[in-house]
Amino acid sequence: MPAFLSFFDDDYELDEAPPSRSARKRPSMPSTPKGKGPQRLLVLVIGILIVLVAGYFLVQRCQRDREVSSYQSYVSQSNEVAKASGTVGSEFSAAILTAGQTPDGLDKSLTREIQSQQQIARNAADLSAPDGVSSYKPFLVQSMQYRVSGLQGLQKALRDAFTSAGTTGQVPLEQSAAVAATFQRLIASDVVYSDSYQEPVKQVLAQRSINATVEDSQFVDPKLIEFAAPQRMQSILNALLGGVPVDGGGTVVTSTDAEGNVITSTEGAVTGDTGAGVLHGTTLISTLFNPGGTQLDPASVNEVDSANDMSLAITVQNSGDATEVSVKVNVVLRAKGMDDRTLPTGEITTLDPGAQGTVEIPFGLSDIVFDSVVTAKVTVEKVPGEQNIDNNIGVYQIQFRLKPA
Repeated sequence: MPAFLSFFDDDYELDEAPPSRSARKRPSMPSTPKGKGPQRLLVLVIGILIVLVAGYFLVQRCQRDREVSSYQSYVSQSNEVAKASGTVGSEFSAAILTAGQTPDGLDKSLTREIQSQQQIARNAADLSAPDGVSSYKPFLVQSMQYRVSGLQGLQKALRDAFTSAGTTGQVPLEQSAAVAATFQRLIASDVVYSDSYQEPVKQVLAQRSINATVEDSQFVDPKLIEFAAPQRMQSILNALLGGVPVDGGGTVVTSTDAEGNVITSTEGAVTGDTGAGVLHGTTLISTLFNPGGTQLDPASVNEVDSANDMSLAITVQNSGDATEVSVKVNVVLRAKGMDDRTLPTGEITTLDPGAQGTVEIPFGLSDIVFDSVVTAKVTVEKVPGEQNIDNNIGVYQIQFRLKPA
């Protein structure tokens, strides 16, 4: 073979020689793009955090709902206790202020009220209070128990007082003071409830942003507060007796005086100066128009300036010999072109013999007309034992004017 061919053959062989084993490239595997792994891990971590945070707030929300529900439920139950006790207090006040009430009638009423209040006190003790207000619950229970012991003490003191009156029809001041002292416990129950229970619980609810209202519970009607004084208590006790002996020693007889008023007396009994006979009666003294204090004249047309807030101030005198309780005054307005307007009833709590009391009855522009004379009929309701009520009625003609600008 020619040499030049041998040369090219060698060169060809060099060019075509298969690569060595070490020089071969291994097939490459698909690789994960740089940065994808950490991103996926971050997403997973964020997802877990979101679940944890959402779970935390869900748990917090559930706990908050349970907290709010427990407080609202407790307040609702305590309000039921307070309302029930307030109802007993209203019955107690009505029993004392009922015209013609007797010692025996009052005693029976007190027995019913004591039983009702005892159950209410037990209901208060059975309440389960949330931790935030549990320290105040004892004051709720205490106020309810004060009312029980106050009613019980009052009942006993009243029995002793009426017994001490004997056939005189008058309760001694010393016994009246004993009744007044027990009466103060009932007043104290209102203070304990308001200051030591109601207000502190309201503050806790406000601090926790819980929407619940702690309702009032007033046992003693404001009209009765004055009876905490022995002299005033003596007046109402004598009014309850009505001047009539409460035990044996004679027969009660009834007669009528020249004015038609009923007089009660006892025959065959040992009586004091006030026991021989008792006159019952009231008299309408005057009616004033407010604002301005204009005294209305029943014999003429009374011209007055109208206002947004008007009232009639009516003065009544006890023209009898016994203290009268719950003297009521009614007013009816009448005019052409309008329906009769019966104004809210006024009440004088107690009225001692010879004493005067004034009650103010409000009314507004919607109760009157300007183009017609308005007739106001004032009536003092008769008290037990009173028959002649001619001096209890006053009729007044009123012309209302627009108040000058």
